[in-house]
Amino acid sequence: MYNLGMKKIMICTALLGVVFAAHAELERISLNGTWDFSFARDAKLSSASSGFKATDKMVVPGCFDLMPKWYAQRGLAQYRRTFALDKPAKDAWLVVKGMGLQAKFFIDGREVAVSKLPYSTLEIPLGALAAGEHTLVVALDNRLPGSKDLVFKAFYDFFLSGGFYHGVELKLQHADVELDRVVVRTRDYKTGTVELALEAKGALPASLDATVSFDGGAAKQVRFADGRARLAVPAFKLWSPESPNLHHVTVAAGALGSVSARFGIREFAAHDKALWLNGNKVWLKGVNRHESDPEDGYATSLPTMLRDVQLIKSIGCNYIRGSHYTQCDDFLSLCDEIGLMVWEESLGWGNYGELDDPGFMAAQVEQTRLMVKESINHPSVVINGFLNEFGSNLKSGIAIANLLVDTIRAEDTGHLVTYASSHPTDGICASNLDFIAFNTYPGWHQDSARASTPESLNKTIKDRFNACVKYLRKTYGADKPIIVGETGCYSIYGCHDPMAAQWTEEYQSEYLDHWLKIVKASPEIAGFTVWQFCDARTYFRGGSDIRLKPLAFNLAGLYDRHRNAKMAAETVKRHYTEK
Repeated sequence: MYNLGMKKIMICTALLGVVFAAHAELERISLNGTWDFSFARDAKLSSASSGFKATDKMVVPGCFDLMPKWYAQRGLAQYRRTFALDKPAKDAWLVVKGMGLQAKFFIDGREVAVSKLPYSTLEIPLGALAAGEHTLVVALDNRLPGSKDLVFKAFYDFFLSGGFYHGVELKLQHADVELDRVVVRTRDYKTGTVELALEAKGALPASLDATVSFDGGAAKQVRFADGRARLAVPAFKLWSPESPNLHHVTVAAGALGSVSARFGIREFAAHDKALWLNGNKVWLKGVNRHESDPEDGYATSLPTMLRDVQLIKSIGCNYIRGSHYTQCDDFLSLCDEIGLMVWEESLGWGNYGELDDPGFMAAQVEQTRLMVKESINHPSVVINGFLNEFGSNLKSGIAIANLLVDTIRAEDTGHLVTYASSHPTDGICASNLDFIAFNTYPGWHQDSARASTPESLNKTIKDRFNACVKYLRKTYGADKPIIVGETGCYSIYGCHDPMAAQWTEEYQSEYLDHWLKIVKASPEIAGFTVWQFCDARTYFRGGSDIRLKPLAFNLAGLYDRHRNAKMAAETVKRHYTEK
């Protein structure tokens, strides 16, 4: 279980209308680069200590089990590096931007945390640090044990890598109270009214005077009550995929420091069978995307992320579903800038037997809360989800679904809440969702024997689609929006056949063409999400019928693993860009 014991931000009654002299924000030190390293296949995380003999070097960020020496090996990796402080810190935190799969952390020989939440951004309390040299050690385990309480499982249909995915940094506090960040929430998109919420290390006064500046403009004196203030952004512009306008805010509170944030003003809503962005009906046109690189795994580089965003945008998409875990902050920033809405979801896949396990439920709540808090200032994130394809046909699924819906809504983001259901004709857990998303693969995973000709394939898809919509409308009412969360089929890049045999680019193109014609003609559907953007590594050896996942890759991508376009990419582009 996740036991970092993170210190909660305290808002307390204190001074009224206090103004302080200026000083800089919390100090941050990057720990990215080369670390001392060793790997032991049989060592246990529970017995790991800070003392070990380094045999190699490893880079952070990076996935050690994709390096030649330890390729596809599972066991215990140990990392170590030193850093020096030129002055003491009253308090310090280690910020881990996604790791896999579970880890134990030490500072100067002292154990400070254990985490079993891969992909999450973790903020680990280190305590006060003296000036001088310090040693950080991390024991990191990439094995896949069968314990019910873990949020990651061996059967998940994507390759779970070991390493630090997007970097590590120190956060240092030097004063008794320092501003940590400012959260920006859209309160009225029509007037450009936002709420600023200050978060601090230490206790903020109940009333605080600070200066606020938007977009480099003139600073304005503002009184924050319990850390919050509502303001209208001058000359505001709305954020949308077509016009991804971004604003910037700086809050300066004298000795408490200053904090800045980039944000966008937008409202995403669901009603009357439709989804609405800034009051305008929007039809979601998207792809599912794994954080996947054939060489770097989940430690994708910024150029890879940019390439993906540009390719996705180029085929007419207006949104991405981040499958199936917390998304990288840099990736979300690119979506903010280029204009792609994002569905971000916490880690889960095909969970059934563990749904009522107290440890699993608690870990799901914690990782979901961390995800929502971390990405709250990204205007691209308009949807939060959880537990892809869990047992939503089971009574045991109702409690955890409602618990996670409440967890997301408690953060007051304005994001819509849903999950992707693989039970569109017998699910029972979607009553509290803002909209419904269903996954189905007729003619491929289901009823493939009925899809031997183009005509029979089209009928198979249409029959399944109609059955899903009929059940969902009967069960959840006439007004709740419905989208297709996943569908697709596999193809091998460069494999062509005039008969359009299965696994060819022609068959995949035909399959998605059938689907898109059907959903675009239906007044019941508010969006469509192709499975998936690009081919991605999954089970290494075992875990699935090898006829479904050959070469240990999910080959349903519109692009191959190297981002070469298949025929289906052009088919999707034609449908997504048609007026």
